[in-house]
Amino acid sequence: MNTYISNQCDSLLTNGEIKSLSIGVVKNGKIYKFHKGKLTNGESPNDQTLYEIASLTKTFTGTLLAKAILDKKVGLDDDVRNYLPERYPNLEFNGQPITFRNLVTHTSGLPNMFPNRPEIFENPNWDNLPFEINKLQVGFTKKQFLTELHKVKLDTVSGHKFSYSNAGANLLGYSLERIYKKPYEELIKNYILEPLEMNRTYFGISKKYDQFLARGLNANGIEMPPRAVKELQAEGGIVSTLDDMIKYMQFELDVDNPVVQTSHQELLNGKYGDFENGLFWQIFKNVDKPKRIFQNGGAFGTSCWLTIVPETKTGVFIITTVSGPQVHQKLSALADKIIERVE
Repeated sequence: MNTYISNQCDSLLTNGEIKSLSIGVVKNGKIYKFHKGKLTNGESPNDQTLYEIASLTKTFTGTLLAKAILDKKVGLDDDVRNYLPERYPNLEFNGQPITFRNLVTHTSGLPNMFPNRPEIFENPNWDNLPFEINKLQVGFTKKQFLTELHKVKLDTVSGHKFSYSNAGANLLGYSLERIYKKPYEELIKNYILEPLEMNRTYFGISKKYDQFLARGLNANGIEMPPRAVKELQAEGGIVSTLDDMIKYMQFELDVDNPVVQTSHQELLNGKYGDFENGLFWQIFKNVDKPKRIFQNGGAFGTSCWLTIVPETKTGVFIITTVSGPQVHQKLSALADKIIERVE
């Protein structure tokens, strides 16, 4: 198996677009891991390398919501406004409010990001866009977030239409702070990182750990910046190592854990056939094969993919230091090849 995984990784690196990979595979409790290629600093990735996992952070946020549900502090179909400090009559359409189910399935109708500047995504210069986004978001506060939330105008009933929303994920993170009366980062640390001994997983990068952060490239080979530091980070603020993400995969494969069961529940009620959503997880069901639960993450200069197959106790996590329109497809295909080989 080691040779097969190594050869598949080498094959992916030969096309030149992807220049480095870190990959972890879990199968029936056995762990396989590899670091391949070169980072932008010319060195090989290793166990100390820190990566931005971007939207995989949302699955941590979904795990916190699962805990809150089990703690009977909140219900999936609760009106999210019940947990906000101000009145938001605008966060409903035809009398139907935004619920937590809507937030974790990206059907809330909230904008992609706050501050909401849709014009920057119209015919953008992709080499400059990350810098524009960072300029908008650096130091963005919770107070500013709540102000932006007042400006939202929903154009349809929540739950009706998919529209990817980082703002929705941050609204969930903020709501969880209000529910537990603790900062989001502290909740993640207390309920996920410390129990799993994920001792090299952080929010943002301090000067102490900056030397370990992998810098990435966009599709044009231009070095991209890390994301801006801001107050709400539930949508994509986590940086981690391969070893820690393997621990996270092992946690997600524990099908007897009620929190895991809750975060993997199917929320779309068969609306899209074989495709389902969990709490910020995507789920693909195939009658001939075990169910696959997956999610991807894309920072300005990194791309990652995580697939777990609870029935066969298999997990694959892959991360690379390049972002581009085809990169996630390639990582997904690599994960599928490995899963099919070990099943």
